[in-house]
This record gives sequence, C-alpha cells and structure tokens, in this order.
Amino acid sequence: MIRRLLIAMTALVAIVAAALAIPLGAIVSADQRAAFVRDLEVQTLATASMLASQRPGQWSAIAESTANATGARVVIVDADRQLVSDSDDSGLDRLFDRPEIDAALAGALASDVRRSQTLGTDLRFVAAPVVQDLRTVAAVRLSLPEGALDARISRTMWWLAAFVVAVIIAAGLIAWMLSRSIAAPLRRLADLAGALPDDLSLRAAESDGPREVRAVAHALNETAVRLSGLVDRTEQVAVDASHHLKTPLTGVRLRLEAIEDITEQDDVREQATAATAEVDRLSRRIDQVLALARTDAGAHAGDACDASAVVEDRIVAASVVAVERGLQLEPRIEDGVYVAAGAGMLARAIDELLGNAFAYATSHVRVSLHRQGELVQLIVEDDGQGLPEAERAAVFDRFHRGPGAVHGGSGLGLALVRESARACGGDAWAQASDLGGLAVHTSWPDAGRSVPIGP
Repeated sequence: MIRRLLIAMTALVAIVAAALAIPLGAIVSADQRAAFVRDLEVQTLATASMLASQRPGQWSAIAESTANATGARVVIVDADRQLVSDSDDSGLDRLFDRPEIDAALAGALASDVRRSQTLGTDLRFVAAPVVQDLRTVAAVRLSLPEGALDARISRTMWWLAAFVVAVIIAAGLIAWMLSRSIAAPLRRLADLAGALPDDLSLRAAESDGPREVRAVAHALNETAVRLSGLVDRTEQVAVDASHHLKTPLTGVRLRLEAIEDITEQDDVREQATAATAEVDRLSRRIDQVLALARTDAGAHAGDACDASAVVEDRIVAASVVAVERGLQLEPRIEDGVYVAAGAGMLARAIDELLGNAFAYATSHVRVSLHRQGELVQLIVEDDGQGLPEAERAAVFDRFHRGPGAVHGGSGLGLALVRESARACGGDAWAQASDLGGLAVHTSWPDAGRSVPIGP
C-alpha cells in the first residue's frame, strides 16, 4: 500500500511538474534570447551615440572600452566601408563589406544571425549608423557568439530541471510520510490479526487512524470477542462432557472390579476384565478429546517448562510398562533444555509418543531430546515394522487408522501430539528410524534458557 501510494503521488507530481516545466523552459529560453538581442541592440545604439559625439581619432578607444564592458567584438566602418577600428585587432584599412554594414550606412538598425566560418559558430550581430551633422559618417557593429547565449540558456534549463527534481523528491517525501501515516494503523491491525489466533484476549485500538480503519478495528474486536466466547464455550463443553462421562465410567469400573473380585466363574471374570479394559480405553479417549479441545483453544501456549525434567519424569513412569513388555527403553536427554510449552502439554505429548512406540516396538524404544538451532527436537523411535512413506503424513490425522494399526487404538494420539506442537509454534512428522521401525519427530520452540539440572 505504501509503495502504491508513493508511486502514484510521486508520478502525479512529476507529470504536473513536467507539464509546467516544459512550456516554462520554452518561455524562459525565448525571453532570454529576446533579452540578449535587446541588450546587444541597446549597447550598439549607445556605442553609436558615443562615437557620434567624438572625433574619429577617439573611436578606437571607445571601441576598446565597449568591447571590454560587453565582451562583444566592436567593429567601426566608415562611409566608404573601410575598417577603421576593430576590438579584435584585425588588419585595418581594408574593406569590410557586410550586408548589416550596408544597412547601417543606409541609416537602419540591422540585427541578425550568421554562421561564422572563422569562429565555427553562429554569430549574433547588431549594426547601427553613426550620425554626425545629420549625415551617416560610419557604422558600428557589435557581435557575440550564439554559444554564449546557448550556455546561459543551458544553465537556466539545468536550474529549472534541478528545481523540478527537487519538487519531485519533496513530493515523494511528503507522499511517503502521508502513506505511512495512513498505512501505520492498518499495519498495526494486520499485526494484531496475525497474533490473534494465539491470544484471543488481544484488542485493537478503536481510536487510531481514519474512520474506515476505526470501523475495521471495531469489527475485528467484535470478532475476537465472539471467537473467544466460542472457544471458551467449546472448551467448557468438553470439560463438562468429560466430567459427566468419567463419573459414571468410574462407577462402572468399580462395579466391574467388584464383579471380578466376587465372581467364582472364570468366564464371567474374563468378561469383567475385558469390560474394564474397554472402560479404561473409553476414559483415555475422553482425555484425548479434551486435550485436543484445549489445544484448539490455545491452552498452555506461550508457557515455558523444563523439558529435560519433564521428559525424564515421563520416561521413569513409562519404564514400568517397558519392563512388563520386555522392551529396552533408551533415553538420550540433553540437560537444561527449556521449551515454550506448558509442562502438562509436553508430558501428554511424550506419553502419547511412548504409548505409540510401545504398541509397535519389538524390543527397543529410544527417546531423544536436544537443541537444534532455535528449536528443540523430541524424537521417539521404535524397532517395529515401521510405516510406508506414503502413510507417514496420514498418521497425524484425527481418527486415522492405518491397515497395520494395533487393535484398541483411538487414532487421536499422534494427532494430539502434532496439534500440541503446532499450538506452541513447532511441528511433528514421521520418518524411518535407524532402529528399523518408525521415528516420530516433534519440534518445540526453545525457551532460550539453559539451566543445569541436578546439584
């Protein structure tokens, strides 16, 4: 916007300045030429008047004085067209027969331009009669090269061009300041609109800028208020649904456990155990849906936590399951790593990654945490069967279940991991692991702190 306004206003001023400068230059040029001729005529007539008042013996001195004062060549020719004085010290006592001399001896003022072969330039001259006792006794001619006039006109044109350029530059500066003053409120609105998805509490200043910009700011604030209310209600619905569902589920689980304890029939106990597992799976799915709702609402985004401590804690908690399943759990954790994410969000992400790896690993699971540039990489690898490259992106979609998926999964775990990472400014992706299975990579913004862990 600033560029378009700047170009438009500067181009408009340039066009107007050029439209005025071109005819002005022509007028100035014509005026200077007319003034040049007029001054030369006045000087010639003044010289003729001085010559008329003096004796011929003093004419040479007058010619020299006039030449020094005007810079012109002064030539005096008598009635017989004999050269009697020349400020250029050319040979005297020779005929100086020129049309303008003939006209001056005839009593007329002659002015014209002629090409001088000697000087190689156009010559402007004016010849006037010298009158004594009511008769023309001589003619005087003043001549100047046209180049002097052309140089003067060129200087004037250069000054005029410099003035036009200065006007265009000044117009450009004014246009730049004006366009910035118009665009600054819009830029602030754009910055706020870009930050609004991460923080719905932000509001635009409705008193800043012209009326149209204030109207946009008001509409943006209204939209933010509605979105904030919608997100809050969505999260509250998810929380309420989780609470109202988990309470009866807990009651069902307790009754199933009681059945397991009091029944003496093996088939009933097996069915109760299976039902308890299904209740646990449903409870876990509710937790995942609630967590996804919170990531959609931006919960915990902008917090910071000690990632090294959180990951180590979750690895210790998961080591019991790893031992039960006969899996080797290999941690590679860099100390003092902080990430811009809530501790709960990161803990849930590592739990989901470990749960996914445990479901597919054969004997080995590796967890890595390290800094890489401005991001922190959290990687969980397994030695399972892995995934074809064509399916690796789809595993992060909600409720996606591939053909080789383990029975009992919800299809929400990796979706939760990716959306949690993206909510904080990171990402998640899958690729082949050197262990032979799948490596799930997640990136998290580095919180910019390095605090050693331990004593």
